[in-house]
Amino acid sequence: MRIVSPALCLAVSLVLFSVAPAAHALDDTGAKTVIEQFLKSQKLEDGSASAGQHVIADVNGDGRPDIVLQWTILGPTWWRPKLSVFIDQGRSYRTITTDLAGQIENVSVRGSSIFIDTMTLGPKDARCCPSVKKRVTYQWTGQKLVLLK
Repeated sequence: MRIVSPALCLAVSLVLFSVAPAAHALDDTGAKTVIEQFLKSQKLEDGSASAGQHVIADVNGDGRPDIVLQWTILGPTWWRPKLSVFIDQGRSYRTITTDLAGQIENVSVRGSSIFIDTMTLGPKDARCCPSVKKRVTYQWTGQKLVLLK
């Protein structure tokens, strides 16, 4: 049996933890924890916050996983969909939130582009029953989300 010195173990551990990207990898459970804390922190006088879909992706291209969350403020007879992007800054997240429109069907991310598939009201639709499919695209520009036309 070979005995390894404690100093060597410490040196190898430091190297592994300082260069291994998996040491900081965010999994679904971690994302849900971040989302839950965020939703609890929202001060809503006339509604409650409810999580929708989320995607874990590197939106800003820095090699660290970010979180894209579609969530909704639910009132007694209304709702307001929202989009929040949590940019990983090491020990915390920078959160950017914007309003969405329509009934959200799907959220996907490709690179720095965030795609929101919605159903919106057509000219003859009842308020309950949107029938027009629409895709909205947001782009992360390094400091903010920009709605692309």
